[in-house]
Amino acid sequence: MKIIQLHIYLLMWSQAAESVTNTAVTLGADVNISCDLDIEEIYWYRQKSPDPPVFILRTYSSTYEGAKYENSIFKLKYSVKTNSCLFIRNISTDELGVYYCVKTSEPLKFSNGTKIYISDSIHRNQTESDDDPQHETQWRNLTIITSVLLNVLLIVALIGLLKRHIEATGRSKNDTAAKNSNNPQCPGNSRSCPEQSTTVYSQCMM
Repeated sequence: MKIIQLHIYLLMWSQAAESVTNTAVTLGADVNISCDLDIEEIYWYRQKSPDPPVFILRTYSSTYEGAKYENSIFKLKYSVKTNSCLFIRNISTDELGVYYCVKTSEPLKFSNGTKIYISDSIHRNQTESDDDPQHETQWRNLTIITSVLLNVLLIVALIGLLKRHIEATGRSKNDTAAKNSNNPQCPGNSRSCPEQSTTVYSQCMM
């Protein structure tokens, strides 16, 4: 019954708490969280919105009595080096959240929260380092495809220019031939050059 009450109280406290200490971590690292309550017997909770608070363990004032875990799986991740310090081994995304320590005796007293998170820069660097080989391969393939397309476009453009040049050259030759055939001063065609023929005939008569 007391645990249920603590869940309710902690949920209300986490909603109203103003003081939260932000702690950036790296995945796989070991993390220590200190309780700011000057007491030895405490409950440790983890709050990860929108889920309800999760009870992790309880510590005792006696050094001969070990911590009491809510779940046996938590023993693989959590431990207490001192009664006021929670140790997280090889942290993963499952352990991210806001941690609170709570006084076990009446009246209840809650600590300020300690938010454990992965900073954007750390997470981005880890993601980029993991994806570097794949990104390099994709970039190389994209470069090859772009180069091939540019070469194809260049060849098509050159063929078009060459075709236009050939058509323009043929059209120029046809225009020149047409002009020569219609030129009245053509010396080799007497019919097309009547004046020249008449002049030559006159000179012969003289």
